[in-house]
Amino acid sequence: MSQIKKQLAFTVEEYKKRLDGVRKRMAEKGLDGLIVHSPENICYLSGYQTSGYYFIQTLLVAHDKDPILVTRLFEQRNIDAYSWLDRARHGIAFTDSDNPSQKIAQALKDLGLETKRIGVDFSSFFLPVEKFEELKAALPNARIVNGAGVVEEERKVKSPAEIDVIRRACRVSEAGMRAMVDHARPGITENELAGEIHKALIANGSEYPGLPVFLATGWRSEIPHANWSDKVIAKGEVVFCELTGVVKRYSGPLLRCVVLGKPTEDLARRAAVCEEMLEAALRTIKPGIASHDANAAVVAVAEKAGMGSGAINRCGYSIGINFPPDWGEGSFLDLKKDDRTVLKPGMCFHVPRSMRLEGKDAVSISESVLVTEKGCEVLTDFSPRKLIVK
Repeated sequence: MSQIKKQLAFTVEEYKKRLDGVRKRMAEKGLDGLIVHSPENICYLSGYQTSGYYFIQTLLVAHDKDPILVTRLFEQRNIDAYSWLDRARHGIAFTDSDNPSQKIAQALKDLGLETKRIGVDFSSFFLPVEKFEELKAALPNARIVNGAGVVEEERKVKSPAEIDVIRRACRVSEAGMRAMVDHARPGITENELAGEIHKALIANGSEYPGLPVFLATGWRSEIPHANWSDKVIAKGEVVFCELTGVVKRYSGPLLRCVVLGKPTEDLARRAAVCEEMLEAALRTIKPGIASHDANAAVVAVAEKAGMGSGAINRCGYSIGINFPPDWGEGSFLDLKKDDRTVLKPGMCFHVPRSMRLEGKDAVSISESVLVTEKGCEVLTDFSPRKLIVK
């Protein structure tokens, strides 16, 4: 008998409520079944998780039967640990010498879906073309259609239980950022500083993030998504740090910059514009506005300051469940130009504002926020909300 204990992130009722919502969306799209294959969506509906998703894994959803998890045999005990589903009744395994597509096809037949209309997410990272073609060949009488967005539409608005977990992730992020500020100094390497940050994150309860800590100093801060290196940090340089704590696979990102010495007039001006852009976003984000409107408020600040080129990226992205290669949910919900998605209470976003001009140290700032019934609540709590001078 297994000694593994259940570690459900949420109640069984929470998972079943999510499943009910997805089934309603399936019905609206005329789908008899759904093949869920991204780790985030599988985790959202079943609780199941593993970092071994370099092997294909699927959650098969029908309207009138419990979901079925089809995974690599080696990963099956993760069902025992993390999922509300029962491995014996809801788990189907394939060995490393099996063809997973055949196992998935047989499970769909067992669910009575072999001649039905089945949705598959065509936009996800996690279903290789080869496997998709194999799956279609194994189900010649099924109508396989694009089911992208069915689960994601449910994920956009967070439940109270999810928001609570995101708040906890934000507390962990703050601990990591405090370690960055406290330990940043001339003469140490980025590696040493990263070690202190990771120690704080993990000691305060963080799981592994969907993206590594972004830590770069001086000239390296000009490199987008730069990670720590053996570079020695020098006096007068900017220390750029963006990170997230992760609790029960949910993120709460935070970004701050420290300057080790008196900032130049140019750096101080660009930092002030970043801070004003962030404040404009926080004032604008509320229920009923479009994604485009939040982004436009940020762009207006940058353009007024003559720095419009610093606001060409999206001004924010949804946060929630995260697995590598991302800690955000921007694949289905952004704050960006020409996006008319209407914001709703319960949506959560990371709002990073940066001024990255060629030939200059980067300067950036962010908060993670919640759309409330009346406006915008800042979930991260790290002072000061500006360039930190040390």
